[in-house]
Amino acid sequence: MSTTTIIETQAHQHSEVQLVTEDHGTNASAPSVASGSWEQDVHFLGDKDGKVKLRSPPVFDNVDDTRTYLKQHLAAAFRVFAKQGFDEGVAGHISLRDPGNPDHFWINPLSTHFSMIRVNDLVLVGESGNVLPGGAQSAINGPAFAIHSAIHRARPDLNAACHAHSVYGKAFSCFGRPIEMLYQDALRFYNDLAVYPRYGGTVLTAEEGDRIAKALGPTCRSVILQNHGMITCGRTVDEAAFLFIALDRCCHAQMLANAATCPGFEKKYIEKEQAEFAHKKSGNSNKMWLAFQPYYDQAVKEDPSLLQ
Repeated sequence: MSTTTIIETQAHQHSEVQLVTEDHGTNASAPSVASGSWEQDVHFLGDKDGKVKLRSPPVFDNVDDTRTYLKQHLAAAFRVFAKQGFDEGVAGHISLRDPGNPDHFWINPLSTHFSMIRVNDLVLVGESGNVLPGGAQSAINGPAFAIHSAIHRARPDLNAACHAHSVYGKAFSCFGRPIEMLYQDALRFYNDLAVYPRYGGTVLTAEEGDRIAKALGPTCRSVILQNHGMITCGRTVDEAAFLFIALDRCCHAQMLANAATCPGFEKKYIEKEQAEFAHKKSGNSNKMWLAFQPYYDQAVKEDPSLLQ
């Protein structure tokens, strides 16, 4: 099976997907234009001759192959969320912008457990909320459409969004504030985490979805929804999914730190200069894509049928 992924570059208003295939045994090639940026972003070490390579996002030469690859990673993201314990009834959804039509996106069917979702179960949704041909003909979650359609409209630089009712995310959301920069892993979210400072009830209207998208702002990838939970986004579903895992764990660590604080055990905050540098090095999109790949590998190895 081919090992494939994408590189995305922001141009004008939408993230344009440049396409190539990495297929061991075909004439695949990595895009030289991005190699320098990739190496700088993930800062790996190899041999002195440059023969040791780290897997990196290649590109495809057609939209159909791109769509197949993206849907495989979307299906795997649901399996990963199930394994992380992010499932809760019919709550939770991950969306992915279609590479051929940026006004459409793929999402999970309503009332199918995350651990059972395969590529063929994914639903294609239009800008008005209608289920479209080309994907599974299944019902979708109404609040999911209200939230994800608003984010995809407001942020053309983002191609995926994740929302689930994770235990630590919803527990921390009751404070209506961002996490603090107390430890290295939190720096992925330095100046990159917004807060929606109200609870608007179950998201059933386009207006509430628009308010959430507005709270996310023009640059942040993640947002805490007060009294609700959190949303993470990315240029790839890999990035968005890993950020969700990371943010939920940061919420957990934040509450542990809060509970342990007492005289003689005051918090020590990371300074701005170090936080800015670490966010650039440890929170960039390429590093987040790479961080998700071990989870993807595990999900596929445990059940290859998710790719069908």
